[in-house]
Amino acid sequence: MPKSKKLVYVPGDVLDEIMKVSRKRGESISKFIEDALKQAVRVESFGYSMEKAAEILEVIRAQKVLGGVFVPQEVLNYMVEKAYEVEREGLHTKWFENGKLYGKYLKERFENPVQALRSFLEATRWDLGEVEATVEGGVVKLRCVSTVLSVEGTELLAKFIEGAVDGLGYQIQRVDCVRGIIVVEFKA
Repeated sequence: MPKSKKLVYVPGDVLDEIMKVSRKRGESISKFIEDALKQAVRVESFGYSMEKAAEILEVIRAQKVLGGVFVPQEVLNYMVEKAYEVEREGLHTKWFENGKLYGKYLKERFENPVQALRSFLEATRWDLGEVEATVEGGVVKLRCVSTVLSVEGTELLAKFIEGAVDGLGYQIQRVDCVRGIIVVEFKA
């Protein structure tokens, strides 16, 4: 029994982009749209909007471009604990420098680099339960909360964020850091 079909109106400019992509992939426009819609439904079933899924993919791409890796939390904690005992300042410097690199990249790559930083932290730091960025009176407040971060892990993540903020071209106004909670306030 053949599948039923329904007519859906698509804006011309969107259809033009779809035509380019489908030609590049060597498939029909109908096949491309059908596949895209199936994947959109799949993404929604995971509890994500298509916008959020695209944002996560962009962040993962940035992570790959910048040489980031995913490391099991237990392994990272072990390495940080051992290295922190003998090389605390060196670790702080490395995390700050890498944060700065990420900040510069986010500034060049994304229209809203502060939200990109928030998304980056949210997507790549599974140990963070909350990541929030708010703006009040020209001051941006970035808040990260975790129930599993160690003191050392919190301090290093704070250094990374400070570096990222510096790389974005902002001036840090305040950093508050206690085990599992980081608050960084900054402005242009």
